[in-house]
Amino acid sequence: MKKLASLAGVSVRALHYYDEIGLLRPDSRSEKGYRYYGEAAAVRLQQILFFRELGFSLDDIKRIMAQPDFDTLEALESHRKLLLKKAERTQRLLETVDRTLKKLKGETKMKINEYYEGFSDEQIERYRREVRERWGERMLEESESRVMGMGKDKFAALQAEGGLIFKAVSDNMAKGAESPEVQELIQRWRDWLENFAPYSDEAVLGLGQEYSRNPEFAAFYRKIHPELPGFLTRAIEYYCRKSK
Repeated sequence: MKKLASLAGVSVRALHYYDEIGLLRPDSRSEKGYRYYGEAAAVRLQQILFFRELGFSLDDIKRIMAQPDFDTLEALESHRKLLLKKAERTQRLLETVDRTLKKLKGETKMKINEYYEGFSDEQIERYRREVRERWGERMLEESESRVMGMGKDKFAALQAEGGLIFKAVSDNMAKGAESPEVQELIQRWRDWLENFAPYSDEAVLGLGQEYSRNPEFAAFYRKIHPELPGFLTRAIEYYCRKSK
């Protein structure tokens, strides 16, 4: 009994109870009352444990296995199908839990369309083509790889930080594009850009000029201040000349 209990992962007390209710009888008993189980009993115990795993009560299991037409092979095949379905459900639950954990830990990777959220598929492809033509495929891949790997929370935080930088530039426009205050903010902007891709001096200058040349960029920055697009371009051009 102890060996069978150990092999099956059940308690000796459970085997005693199965014997008491007539669910699993030992093959024989010694003069001292020790119970002995053979292969048939081990197979029957396996059936009982499968039924238990599937949520059947002991009374139901006893009634099912007592039926004259009960077939062990057929029952095993049925158990296998049910266990496969249960395994599939468990796997889906595990995947859901993993996704939730990653999200809560800020590890959820973004899809590239989420990076360009708010833009149409046509606009997305145009922006990507422009980056590819101006700075090359490697620059595009590096930028998108960084963004997709940083997670939604970090990306949102960086977006908020960028908004604060542009707002601060707008607030200091009266001091002039070449003022120390504005140039310090342009340096912050340059450092902020590095979160998304490695920018050369040429790329920084090109992006700064796009802020006023590109109608969509310009429209975005005019929402902060009507004159901000042109001011940003001048401030960034001065920054790049000063850096040489």
